[in-house]
Amino acid sequence: MRKRIGYLEGTDSKILSSFIAKGYNTMTLGNGLDGHGKFLAHIDPSDKICAVVGYLHKFLPLTDQKISPNDLLYACRLHSIPVFVMVPKEVMAEGKKALEEVSDFVNFVEPESTLEAILEFLGNK
Repeated sequence: MRKRIGYLEGTDSKILSSFIAKGYNTMTLGNGLDGHGKFLAHIDPSDKICAVVGYLHKFLPLTDQKISPNDLLYACRLHSIPVFVMVPKEVMAEGKKALEEVSDFVNFVEPESTLEAILEFLGNK
């Protein structure tokens, strides 16, 4: 079975198609509010996910939510699944600050270099 890249809604279809062409499958994931895919906090090894990618806002809870980014990404941390958070270059510092509680665990990437960053990380460039 091919390994999977888990992605949150809004991830560029060009990136996803490139992953397919490079031999990966893709799997839609959700943040618990957007109604898309499997809830990110519930992924496990049987999902065969080797990386997760999504835009910054998908990893941040609404102000009235009781779930934190650390809660949302708990399964990724537990199962050593790398997470790539796309943040535009001009607001990268602010993006890192917004996810400060998980900054030791996630990889911040500019959207235009996401594909290359993930493939390099996975050793499949």
